[in-house]
Amino acid sequence: MAVLNSIQSELRAVETQMSKEFGLKASGMKELIQLKLDNLDQILLPAICLAVARTAGPVNNTVIALSSVLQHIYLAQHIHSMVRDREMTDAERQYPILVGDYIFGQSFLKMCEADLFKYVSHFVTVIKKINEGIVLRWRLKNQKISIKDYKAIIEKEKASLTVLAARLGAEGSDLKSHHFAKFEKLGYNIGMAWAASNEPQFSFLTQEYLPKIMANINDLRESFSVQPLQELYEFIQLERGTNAYLASNIL
Repeated sequence: MAVLNSIQSELRAVETQMSKEFGLKASGMKELIQLKLDNLDQILLPAICLAVARTAGPVNNTVIALSSVLQHIYLAQHIHSMVRDREMTDAERQYPILVGDYIFGQSFLKMCEADLFKYVSHFVTVIKKINEGIVLRWRLKNQKISIKDYKAIIEKEKASLTVLAARLGAEGSDLKSHHFAKFEKLGYNIGMAWAASNEPQFSFLTQEYLPKIMANINDLRESFSVQPLQELYEFIQLERGTNAYLASNIL
């Protein structure tokens, strides 16, 4: 994406790593299972991790590897979410479950091969949170979901991942730990805006979180070069507008 100029080469490195790990072409995951992925689905998590790291200087190989694992985790959960109890036969349900499990396995293999053992607990915790969000959504599926409950769901399903992406970008770059909370706050607001933008009945919530993202970036301006974060914000805005346009035309 041209708007992410500061981290273009690093995003390509993540894509190359993932292609090699799956033994597939860049489009191979889409060929493995029918995925409907927009640009946010495909690169937002790595972009958060890389942009946070880039605020402090060149991005190291550890952060690139962590960005790849993050995308593995997201893809696995995304594929698992394709299972629909009422709409699928047992055989149809088994395929996305198996593919999702395979990608989870790849993520932990990657952590072993790239010597990322110190970060494993972060990934285990985030997988737990995502599943808690999925269970909460399932429990409320036949009810009218309140805004409070919806926020509780998406902060586990998606914001937990974007918080981790920001944390890993900072931690993997050996930034001082007292900066972590500010980056995690940025990741949280990005995740909440991203999740809400995907569900028409709650898309109005994006207007609550987008200004908070800019406030987070401005808060980091005194200590870091925030150009990569500004580009990240512009990318989110651009893709959000594109997705809304496509949705309105489909409807």
